[in-house]
Amino acid sequence: MALVTEITPERVATDRVTSVPLSWTNPESQLWIANRQGEYAGMVEYADGHFLASGSRGEDFGSFSDRTQAMEAVRLATARRRLPDGLLSNVAIVSAVVAVSIAGMSLTMIAA
Repeated sequence: MALVTEITPERVATDRVTSVPLSWTNPESQLWIANRQGEYAGMVEYADGHFLASGSRGEDFGSFSDRTQAMEAVRLATARRRLPDGLLSNVAIVSAVVAVSIAGMSLTMIAA
């Protein structure tokens, strides 16, 4: 059994925006709620002459004079928080390789 001694990490672009779009609802006058695949992603609220953008955990994304700009701020901020596509599968593969290598070393030590 071959022992894996070197694992080369793959660099993942962190500025890539997720391909899953936000969907917006307008449940009340001057309030827009964003969700991505049924998950709350943030909101835009019109107050005191400005559009206030905030995230799902209450983060302040800024105050804007235009609703479209505020919605774009929510979209960009929430997209950056999401894990890049394929990252979790890469982690799973590396974990499996490490587990198999440790198992192989253990069997070699037992056999010796």
